[in-house]
Amino acid sequence: MTSGSLNTTGSLGVILPGWTKLFSGKIRDIYRPTSASPHAGSDVYLIVASDRIAAFDKVIPTKIPGKGKILTQLSLWWFDRTKEIISNHVIAADNSAGIEGRGMLVRGLQMAPYEIKVHGYLTDRVLREYIDHGTVGRSPAPMGKYPGDAFDTPILSASFKGPLGQKDTAITWPELRERVGARRANKIEDVAIRLYERGREISAQHGLILADAKFEFGSDADAASSRLIFADEAFTPDSAHYWVKEEFERTRERGEIPRSYDKEIIGKWLAGPKSGWNPASGTQPPPIPQDVVDETLARYVRVYEMLTGQKWCRPA
Repeated sequence: MTSGSLNTTGSLGVILPGWTKLFSGKIRDIYRPTSASPHAGSDVYLIVASDRIAAFDKVIPTKIPGKGKILTQLSLWWFDRTKEIISNHVIAADNSAGIEGRGMLVRGLQMAPYEIKVHGYLTDRVLREYIDHGTVGRSPAPMGKYPGDAFDTPILSASFKGPLGQKDTAITWPELRERVGARRANKIEDVAIRLYERGREISAQHGLILADAKFEFGSDADAASSRLIFADEAFTPDSAHYWVKEEFERTRERGEIPRSYDKEIIGKWLAGPKSGWNPASGTQPPPIPQDVVDETLARYVRVYEMLTGQKWCRPA
């Protein structure tokens, strides 16, 4: 595709004058400016969040209508509320025709090839690992905890990102320290914990419990730069696990695992008998039934509305 041509956002089916697609990730499409763009010559990129959803490191063939807008709007909301902790990559929202609410103008970064997750509570997602090995994300965890219990100190885990369609590789914190160096690892640990604590504090003010959150970081494109910059997304239901405090307290009284407001419902359906699919098979997952799609969207909307205080306008 020539530098002056138009491009589309694939599943969104809209034309973006002045932009050419670099690549599509599992959820987001990344564009750079063409020579005809007002941003030509600038180290600026356009990130457009699609309605795709991924589980078990695979893109699901079924989309969640409006999900991309929720991801972008929540990310912008959270980036603004954490910018005093760490700089982020956002320049501005981009509401060009056809991608209203989905686009973010961001500055170019050298993205780190790892993801950092902070676990504040024991969730059902890591329960089997915890029972079998006494670890959470391959990091040692205190024993005697039950699902929904808070850890006295948040636990950090890390994974190196695999190419599209391939699994990410979980590593221990000492392994991350060895790969990036002690000084860098200490900085990552400090920032990740502070981000999570801020997220948990703000979530609590809105009736939510932030069980865990995943972060990605980059640094300035200058090869000599070591400054850590918060990037990709921030505290969305794709990258964090939320519980509604009122529901959490009721289910805990009954000894049940609280319902999470994120994409876990899709993972559970895929891993269950109704899907007819084995996540370990290496094959592409099947389509998701409409009731699971509707419930997933409802949970994303609930988080958006509770945090922002704004009513979500569902797609027509």
